[in-house]
Amino acid sequence: MLHKPKLYIVAMSLVALCALAPVAFNAVVDPYDHNRLFDFDLDKQEISVKAHYPLYKMIEYPRLKAPTVVLGDSRARALKDKYWHELGRSDVYNFAYGGATVFEMYDTFDYLRKNVELDTLIVSLPLRSMDERFKSGMNRVPEAIDLASNPFGYYTNWFVAKIGWRLLEHRYPETFQLPEDFVPSFISSANATSFRDEGEISVEDLLDPALCHECALKTPDTPIIVPTMFRHHGLGMGRWAAYWPEIDIKRSLPKLFAKQVGTNGAADWRRFRQSDRLWQMVEEMAQWCDENNVKLVFLIPPTISEMQKRIGDFGLMTANHAFRDRLTKMGPVVDLDYDTSFTRDLENFTDAYHFSSDPARRIVGELLQVIDTDPKRLAEAAENRRGLICPVRTSDITNRHADGSLELLEGQSCRIWRQRNG
Repeated sequence: MLHKPKLYIVAMSLVALCALAPVAFNAVVDPYDHNRLFDFDLDKQEISVKAHYPLYKMIEYPRLKAPTVVLGDSRARALKDKYWHELGRSDVYNFAYGGATVFEMYDTFDYLRKNVELDTLIVSLPLRSMDERFKSGMNRVPEAIDLASNPFGYYTNWFVAKIGWRLLEHRYPETFQLPEDFVPSFISSANATSFRDEGEISVEDLLDPALCHECALKTPDTPIIVPTMFRHHGLGMGRWAAYWPEIDIKRSLPKLFAKQVGTNGAADWRRFRQSDRLWQMVEEMAQWCDENNVKLVFLIPPTISEMQKRIGDFGLMTANHAFRDRLTKMGPVVDLDYDTSFTRDLENFTDAYHFSSDPARRIVGELLQVIDTDPKRLAEAAENRRGLICPVRTSDITNRHADGSLELLEGQSCRIWRQRNG
């Protein structure tokens, strides 16, 4: 009987140690720089950020409180802080997340308006984000705000510990390999062989395009009936139809690009339906900016021309134009997602959706032309203007068109849509 209290104390001590283990681990490794007490040269930008974009930024931003903020998905995230800093704008913070939804953009905006005095808000908003089903309506921001503002929750969080462990494995692979080398394996390696008869062709081989390079499907004898919604490209756009010509482009794309255009393009638009709820969120953001003298600029990021063509393939060109028209009632729209020499040049892209670092720098330069007034910074940004020039100055404008209150200014591979009374 006398041993029972001792056993109880030992057991409770072990439980306490187990409970405190993630706290100590998270405090020391600190995957998301909550306290920044130790520096183990861990690749947090690559591992921690991508594991939970909002959490990293919600912890980082309060130290900076930059008055100019960029919101959006991975395309907006490509407009890195350092590109702005190179042009003298150290007051810009990129608050974009990979795979961001409008729900996440709105909650980030809500956090900003409650915690900082904003000067300028740049919102990168592609049309496909306006469907609530995009990314299944994901929203990581509430959890990020909670963990960033609650040290106890952060240090006791097993997800944070998991990312910390991953960081250490990446930084010290030899050290983490040692325990594995001493663990006995009860399963021997096997030199497996196929159950197919010799000479039999596998399914993978049959699906190889090179096996049937010259093949062609027989044209059916009966006519192909195209649904009404897919006919008459530009129907319903009136005079604006001339600014949305049907994209005629036939070329071989790299494998990743081709898969995205075919598979992802169909998934984006086959069942696309704009959400009134998401529009209300965007409109609330715009109304608040207007009431608080915050400059609001919308950006429609570029995709390759073949990806743009998929919008027309699914009968959504009128919706694509109306999307821009509706945004202009809230703020100017810098539009890079239409068929141009820029979007046809695959050297500008890492895949069908994402542009590479050099175009990202140029896009930052063009956005600076839109939001900045400092002559020195504008001159520096203008030095890198090649292949992409937004119609900010009169000399930049190559074409101008207006119908009703909607006005379009065209530059080089860049359009600005706006309301004529604004």
